[in-house]
Amino acid sequence: MALSYEEKNRKSTDYSRLFHTGEKAPILKETFRANKGRIALSFVLYVIKDSPIYIVPVCTANLIDLVQTMLTNDLTFADEWFPLLVNSLLIVISLIQNILTHTLYARLTDNMLRNASASLRESVVRKLQHLSLSFSHEMNSGDLQAKFLRDVQGTEDYLTTLFKTFIPLIITSAITYGIVIYKSWIVAIFFLLAVPLDVLLVQLFSKKIKEESREYRLANDSLSRGFTTMIEMTPVVKAHGLEDIEIESMTKKVEVVRSKGLNLDSSIAVFGSSIFVIGGLLNFACLGFCIYLAVKGRIGIGEIVLFESLFSGMNGRIQSMLNLIPSLATGKEAIASLSELMSKEEIQDDADKLHLPSIEGAVAFDDVFFRYPDSDKDAIEHLSFAAKPGECVAFVGPSGSGKTTIVNLLLGLLKPQSGTITIDGHSLNDLSLKDYRHHLSLVSQSPVLFNGTIKENITYGLKQYSDEDVMNALHEANCDDFIQALPKGVDTMLDENGSNLSGGQKQRLTIARALIRKPDLLFFDEATSALDNIAEKKVQSAIDASMKGRTTFVIAHRISTIRNADKILYIENGAILESGSYDELMAKKGKFFLMESANEKAVQAV
Repeated sequence: MALSYEEKNRKSTDYSRLFHTGEKAPILKETFRANKGRIALSFVLYVIKDSPIYIVPVCTANLIDLVQTMLTNDLTFADEWFPLLVNSLLIVISLIQNILTHTLYARLTDNMLRNASASLRESVVRKLQHLSLSFSHEMNSGDLQAKFLRDVQGTEDYLTTLFKTFIPLIITSAITYGIVIYKSWIVAIFFLLAVPLDVLLVQLFSKKIKEESREYRLANDSLSRGFTTMIEMTPVVKAHGLEDIEIESMTKKVEVVRSKGLNLDSSIAVFGSSIFVIGGLLNFACLGFCIYLAVKGRIGIGEIVLFESLFSGMNGRIQSMLNLIPSLATGKEAIASLSELMSKEEIQDDADKLHLPSIEGAVAFDDVFFRYPDSDKDAIEHLSFAAKPGECVAFVGPSGSGKTTIVNLLLGLLKPQSGTITIDGHSLNDLSLKDYRHHLSLVSQSPVLFNGTIKENITYGLKQYSDEDVMNALHEANCDDFIQALPKGVDTMLDENGSNLSGGQKQRLTIARALIRKPDLLFFDEATSALDNIAEKKVQSAIDASMKGRTTFVIAHRISTIRNADKILYIENGAILESGSYDELMAKKGKFFLMESANEKAVQAV
């Protein structure tokens, strides 16, 4: 699909750096800086496109004064044709030009705001990709999704409100007031006296409306959570005949939403009518004041219409600006929330790092310590071991012992607080992690597949590969049997999460995805724990074949997965308690022996 002109020429701004400056509104400042030419031009276009707001009342007042002069001095149209024509043409031209200038203004402003929004979203994605894994222990996926969707949208709404509504209202009000000052300073003073009344009116209602809006939102959130729970609990509800209780519970929540909504609607209605009445009374006061000045000879008859029109418009704009203040405050809250993510310092820095063209596979841990944020206990302590190129090292031990943490340290997803991890003699801290990870592959406990063809899932992220590479990877991963049985083979579409395949088939596909990358380091994290015995044998066969010629690290509870490992490390409380081959550890009759004996008894019991 061809890109539009705007897409081809859009300059993306990395907003990530802005959140480290300590400024309160970095996004606003950067948007002004990056788009100062466009902003200046858009405001000029705005003044021109909205010129009927000022020109029509002024010209109308002039026309009324001309008519009054003609009637007073018994003149004809022929006597005053030129000023009549000029004022009439100004009204017509100011109205017609709005079509072109408004279109140009909208395109310029919308393009600027969409670009800013896109750049911000790209910056969030870039930040997430560069953050280390440790930040996820502070921020769950729901919070991250909310920041990417809700807070970025809130920031976009903030910029849109500011640039397309709030600032334009200020400009229009300033021009209006400038005309009033030029025409009559005493009327300008009257205009100023109306502002405190508007502010007072908004203040009287804003707190109540804000609180009721919050209560209505919370009631809706509660209803949403209740509905989600109801769907999840449907089998339990049906099994125990609790339908009436569930209906009653949801009905109460719906009633709360209805009640809170009505309260909010009532307050908004009273506020709207109050603004209408106060606005009408102020307009009437302005009319009376202008009539008084006209009777005293201070202003002309036409200026009564001028000032009444300008006052009505300006009063409405002031009220609109005051009503926008809560929206702007909400936008600032969204920026503050987004800052929690964007100001994270645990980033992956590849600047001036070593790029290894290949990896032999010699890996060593030397007195490594690691502790998760906000934890008072080390997850890994005094950890030292070495793996030779081509060896298979297995990690076993109870849940929470630190096995996955070790793998994440090896992947560079976590950084140790002390100690050294080396790859082929090079400290992992000195390596470009992005480059380093091109030399490794990971097969996790839960296969991750997306809605696409088998080939697309296997070659995900690869730019260069051949059909032969795909078939070799599938063969090595022991996928031939089920691939050949599929009507479209590797071009078969997978459902979301690969739901049209069995657990063993999905796991073998993820092994094929790992192998097609020809990794020097291969990681298996509980790759067979969720499979039945038949599926496990096929996956285990694929694992055994994939280990040849590369350094492999395996986390497993099932001993069959690691029986042939060159070295088994028994981990408990973040420390290595036993190490050796399977036969050596069984002969010691220690922790590993007890775990293996317990597993065998569990299998026999089943």
